[in-house]
Amino acid sequence: MKNPALFYGAIAIAIIGLLLAVFYAIPGVSHPLVSLNPTAAHYKHAALFAVIAVLGVIGALVSRGGKAVAK
Repeated sequence: MKNPALFYGAIAIAIIGLLLAVFYAIPGVSHPLVSLNPTAAHYKHAALFAVIAVLGVIGALVSRGGKAVAK
């Protein structure tokens, strides 16, 4: 690994983003970051958090590093 803190941080961001994406897609639950109708499903918020989760996965893959190639 190039930087273990960055790797584990990116994994944490991916997991939190995924959990928040699912949370904001569920109707009937009070969502704290919205101003209109907090109990409705908020698909734009869910999509935003899903994008954050994907960026976290990409960050983890990039910071993981590769194996050295033997010649």
